[in-house]
Amino acid sequence: MKRYVVACILLVAMATPAFAAEHYAVEDTVGNCSVVDTKPSPTDISGLKILGDKSGFNSSVAAEKLLKSDSSQCKGMIEKG
Repeated sequence: MKRYVVACILLVAMATPAFAAEHYAVEDTVGNCSVVDTKPSPTDISGLKILGDKSGFNSSVAAEKLLKSDSSQCKGMIEKG
């Protein structure tokens, strides 16, 4: 029984980081950028291009930092309302 409990705990501990990314820096077709809380559909469907880390960011602050950096080519910023 102990083996199963330990195995379950290890499995959950290893899988948790995969679910941690919840924020994505995206650019729309016009060039405006924003931070969204869900992974956008493929570019050809949603029109949104993921910028930076394709697997997402752990916080919206990290995603916003990327958008505000000098390397970002965003024409405008769309803030959350």
